Amino acid sequence: MTKIYNIKQTSVFLWIFLLLASLFAGTGLMILVTKTGLIPNEPIFTIALVAPIIFFAFKVPRYTATVDIEITIDNEGLKKKWLSQFLFQKRPDINIQWTEIKDFVFEPDRQFDKFKLTLKDGTKFKFHHNTDHDNKDDFQQFRLDFEKTIANHNKDNLNEIKRGKTIYETFWGLALAGISVVMLLAIIVMFIFFPIKKTTNYAALGASMIGAIYFILQVYVHRKNNKDK
Repeated sequence: MTKIYNIKQTSVFLWIFLLLASLFAGTGLMILVTKTGLIPNEPIFTIALVAPIIFFAFKVPRYTATVDIEITIDNEGLKKKWLSQFLFQKRPDINIQWTEIKDFVFEPDRQFDKFKLTLKDGTKFKFHHNTDHDNKDDFQQFRLDFEKTIANHNKDNLNEIKRGKTIYETFWGLALAGISVVMLLAIIVMFIFFPIKKTTNYAALGASMIGAIYFILQVYVHRKNNKDK
């Protein structure tokens, strides 16, 4: 039994760094062209510049912070082969035997899903997958097949590979969910009883609220699933 999966791995640190760098560079360019008079300093022209800056700021890290890897599952274990590498890196391929694995985690996220293995010697093996690439690579199929393979392995072997905890199942996950609930209630109360007269960045506020709601739902779903098992 050998299955091969082509997956796009994303460096979260590099993705965030390139996003911020692109935004700062674009903002600096926008200030430069308006200050030098290359374009009129009027709202309509500013908006015309902001839109492409934001567009390219999200496009740049999507491709430059992502590399292609090949994951192979067979009777012996799991293998990772680098088909391309992150900038200035030359990492070796990885072979992991089933008997070396202590537990595994698939942690869903609104932007970066995480796969992590903890080996019996304490070594961590993990990678992140940008959800923008869902349906464009084999990550979701890999997730399904890996969990089936682990279930079959645990039936036939004494060295059981356990499912580890996601952040949603930890104390800190529960604490963050509680803070998120308080934050959402505070925003609702603020808008109802203390309306803001100044211009509000509704896009940033909306993104924050969506992220908070997603996290709360994940905490609820994961903890409910644990109780049902």
